[in-house]
Amino acid sequence: MSPSKVAFSGNFWALSDFQAAAASPCQPDFRTNLASAHNLVEKPDSLYVVLQAPSRRSRDPLQRICFPTLDDAQRFKAAHYLKHVELFEDGQFVVLDGDRVVGATSTIRVQFDFEHVDHTFADIIQGGWLTSHQPAGGWLYGADMSVAPDYRGRGLGTALYAARQETVWRLGLQGQVIAGMIRDYGAVKDRLPAQEYYRGVVEGRIRDSTLSMQLGVGFEPKALLANYLNDPSSDNYGVLLVLDAAKDLPGASRKLAMSYIRLQTDVPGPLAREMLARRAAAAPAGLGRATDVVVERADGGLVFDVDGNTFIDLAGGIGMLAVGHSPAPIVKAIHQQAAKYIHPCALVTTYEPYVRLAELLNEVTPGTFSKKTILANSGAEAVENAVKLSRKYTGRPSIICFEGGYHGRTLLTLSLTSKYGLFKSGFGPFAPEIVRLPLPSVYRTPRGLTEDEYVGFGIRQLETALVTQVDPTAVAAMIIEPVQGEAGFVPVPSRFLRRIRELCTEHGIVMIADEVQCGMGRTGRLFAVEHYNVVPDLIVMAKSLGAGMPIAAVTGRAEIMDSAHLGGIGGTYGGSPVACAAAIEAVTIIRQPAFLAHARRLGDVMREVMDGWKARWPIVGDVRGLGPMMLAEFVLDRESRAPATPESTLKIVRAAVSNGVVVMRAGLYSNCIRLLPPLNMPEDMLREGLAALGSAIETAARASG
Repeated sequence: MSPSKVAFSGNFWALSDFQAAAASPCQPDFRTNLASAHNLVEKPDSLYVVLQAPSRRSRDPLQRICFPTLDDAQRFKAAHYLKHVELFEDGQFVVLDGDRVVGATSTIRVQFDFEHVDHTFADIIQGGWLTSHQPAGGWLYGADMSVAPDYRGRGLGTALYAARQETVWRLGLQGQVIAGMIRDYGAVKDRLPAQEYYRGVVEGRIRDSTLSMQLGVGFEPKALLANYLNDPSSDNYGVLLVLDAAKDLPGASRKLAMSYIRLQTDVPGPLAREMLARRAAAAPAGLGRATDVVVERADGGLVFDVDGNTFIDLAGGIGMLAVGHSPAPIVKAIHQQAAKYIHPCALVTTYEPYVRLAELLNEVTPGTFSKKTILANSGAEAVENAVKLSRKYTGRPSIICFEGGYHGRTLLTLSLTSKYGLFKSGFGPFAPEIVRLPLPSVYRTPRGLTEDEYVGFGIRQLETALVTQVDPTAVAAMIIEPVQGEAGFVPVPSRFLRRIRELCTEHGIVMIADEVQCGMGRTGRLFAVEHYNVVPDLIVMAKSLGAGMPIAAVTGRAEIMDSAHLGGIGGTYGGSPVACAAAIEAVTIIRQPAFLAHARRLGDVMREVMDGWKARWPIVGDVRGLGPMMLAEFVLDRESRAPATPESTLKIVRAAVSNGVVVMRAGLYSNCIRLLPPLNMPEDMLREGLAALGSAIETAARASG
């Protein structure tokens, strides 16, 4: 059985996918030692916070053991626990000893009126444990706390309350509110009124096995409640208690509660190493892997691995995830579309999601001319379509591309791609009629030239090439990334890009903007060319277009898009309705002014922090990019700008991952670290991730002397 979906809260693991619980017991490898995380009175080495859901059968016995006299209808059951996981996954905790569930607690968020405390149990949780969750609730309500009788006195109850308190701190709630039985009152009810027993326990004159422990934790009693639960051990009485967020608990860490990163094992951990070994045995050696992170689930800007580690994701699937991992509107759109039909094929039928997405892209892409859109599966396939249509429209064979460009790995797109050693070595011969020209990367401006002079020289090289290498009348298209991705987040100089537009217009050449990586809000605007006030004839999109679903598009002038003969373009899987549904939602989200404004704010934060790296550490030779598409380039020497080795850069990547942040390399010399975080990432999450990466860079800087 694979590990369940989990989310970490402080020193505890919150169980987030009880659906994985079938009949199989948990495996010990899926747990983390509880004793090392909390201050237990005894420290049994076998006690673990669960990382995988126990079986349904193992949940109910704990309730029967802990509450043997409670009316069965009011006992917390597996079905209730499942519902709580669905309503509020962050607050559900289970403790195991071997395969045995020995402790558990469940929570929901509620608004609570302390002016009226004479509630029944159902009143307190406002409709019962299946319906009362209020996402904006001010209090964390503990709907269940169970510790097996033979494990009491070891600090498990305190540890579980500590886990709850860390959830309170992390979510900014007012505190915990609970209603618990006075477990020992039933035995003395014939000689002691309930109110007197309650006062005696509160004043410390009477010891109650449950209430005294809760008071010792720090809970403040608010009221004695009659008709709380149908249980003779308490004579149906309960006590309303609160634990304010201002209070500390043994074993609870405010620092950890407010941190997104959670590291429980080395990276890779034991389960990750097992999966990496399986990958090595099953998949080709040439399949690249930027990190050793083995994902169990991901949400927003966080990645949770199979060993229970939580990472901040600054790689974003190489730019696929502008809206983050598994955003609810995207997931909902996928589910709804899949329930209707999955893929009748646009070459066979017509369906609304394809048409709607095409209409949407025709609307949002730059240019006021008439446009059309074709959908494909990947950026490379979309580039192929753009090149084919350009050749068909112009009747010309040649394509001009630029040094540093990355356009894909198919035969044609690999022919267009630079960085020979990593991507092209041994894969030739390549497609003909490709002309590759220099592009001025201003960081590497030659000595003796100003940046402006260097850009001017690059423009002259471009103009000269149209005489010495290819005649303009033979050129179908010029293709360029407005911000080169794989080359190291090199923004094309404005004068250079504008000159490309002028030459294309002058000579009837199709200008193709490859915005597979730099588009869809990645630079703080919907498309990178918007920063330049340049309108291409065709624009290529993919990656964040589908929010992680495989989809790409070419949108451009209708006369170019219509140039192919009937049946000349298209593909079986192009424009999958499920992927289209995701893309429609993604574009709708990304195009919103507030979303793009937040993206630009993230870019400002990245620039601020990364410029600080450059000021402090000489190994950071350059910080560049556009908006929140940022990169740090590492050098051996600032003066010569000699690139750091790929191996030394990889060490920084590995150190950063060990610090809890997912990053990856880039650059012509593989000496850069690129940052492509989800554009809706909270600012504090981004800053924490940058701090983890900065720590790795600082370690490398000190080692380099």
